[in-house]
Amino acid sequence: MKNVNLHISHLLASLLLTATLSACSWLDVGSNSEIDGDEMYLNTDGYYTAITGIYVNMGSSDLYGGNLPLLALEPLTQQYTQPDSDPDRQKWGQYDYTTDGAKTFIDAVWGTMYNTIVNDNLLIENLQKEDCPPFDEGVREILTGEVLGLRAYMFFDLLRIYNTAYSVDPTCRNVPLKKDFGFALGEQATTAQILDYLAEELTMARQLLKEHDPIITGIASSNKYVNYDRRFRMNYYAATALLARIELYRGNYAQACAYAEEVIACPTFRFIEEEEIIETDIYGKEQKIDRLFMPEMIFTLGNENILTVSQSDYESLGGDFVKSDACYESGDLRRNWLYTNPSANNKINLIRYQRSTLAEDSHLYDKPTVPMLKLGEMYLIAAEAALNDPSCSSRSAADWLNTLKSHRNTSLLPTGADNSAIETQLTREYICEFKGEGQLFFYYKRRNAQAIDDGYYTGNTMKMSTASYTWPLPEYEQEFGYGAQ
Repeated sequence: MKNVNLHISHLLASLLLTATLSACSWLDVGSNSEIDGDEMYLNTDGYYTAITGIYVNMGSSDLYGGNLPLLALEPLTQQYTQPDSDPDRQKWGQYDYTTDGAKTFIDAVWGTMYNTIVNDNLLIENLQKEDCPPFDEGVREILTGEVLGLRAYMFFDLLRIYNTAYSVDPTCRNVPLKKDFGFALGEQATTAQILDYLAEELTMARQLLKEHDPIITGIASSNKYVNYDRRFRMNYYAATALLARIELYRGNYAQACAYAEEVIACPTFRFIEEEEIIETDIYGKEQKIDRLFMPEMIFTLGNENILTVSQSDYESLGGDFVKSDACYESGDLRRNWLYTNPSANNKINLIRYQRSTLAEDSHLYDKPTVPMLKLGEMYLIAAEAALNDPSCSSRSAADWLNTLKSHRNTSLLPTGADNSAIETQLTREYICEFKGEGQLFFYYKRRNAQAIDDGYYTGNTMKMSTASYTWPLPEYEQEFGYGAQ
């Protein structure tokens, strides 16, 4: 295998912090905030602006505010019916990554992801300087921990999208480990090597956050940045939950279970109650109060566009979430994430990204919110880990699953359920739990599923292959020898 010193393509270069570290350079930190790059890190406000820009980039429509949860990933799970009016989207849903529409997804995710990673790298570089401006106590450590965690989150998703699944080929080298600020992407590393690196980075992030993060210390900070709702930041438990996800991905079941259980044990996160989801007004009309299941969120991103994407864009395309609707039992609380629109030929839309539409609730959260890490996933990780390694947990896989199912108001696994029945319910819970989040595709890929049941109830299946699960690299990167094995 050869290592290639990779060069940023023209497209990626245009997305990068188009700055060099010279005078008159500009640092792109979001649509509403551009500052001279040389002045960015002269004071603490510049650091806060920089990290806010990273969150903004991650929440953009190119990444987690559109493509990754919905437009690009959700159709690949076979839970959304593609519209007849858009042949490119239909082919995308059939894992044809060669169309112009497919290339748009592929290029946008790759370019914006590396753009944001380079932002991370520059911020980390400045946080580590001896002449870093003085912060309030613990803030520098919190910022560093957050940025390390955010970078790990994006690198992991790059691996899951553009590399072969770890279970199939841990030596795949498509994704470079970009750790500095500059226009060279660096040497390619194997999936296994990158995962080792991410585990080390997240361990460091946890150490930095453990002593200072208010979400674990319980001590409110006078610093406005730190005192913001920590569920909208890469907090200590978010780094821990991400480690659980990564360790499950590479089959380290004991570690995955331990991290998941640590998050589960935190009283900050709890399952939502039914009365928090539905309220009936004086006219007998049901009002949706918390479609996000906010008490369960470990890490989220705010993004105003996600609601438009999930409602208007999907509806205007003429597609339908009817297959998704079929997966839910009648009393399943998650059924409230879907809405049958009588004004659009009864098409079923996804409406889960807004906490409340009631005027009196406007103070709660002013933006639609994208789930990034949540409590339900920790139970699923613990269940799958216990299924594969019963010694890793004092609770059985069925027990972990039934706890989640009981809080979703769905039928429980019977006593004595065998491993096959547990596997079936595990898959069903991934289908029901991650609507509009993209994680179901990663679940199928991680387990190298050879066929995906089309909506789970129609009787049709999609045959899957390594090529189906692995997005090709942007053409401009292939021209530079990128992706060489």
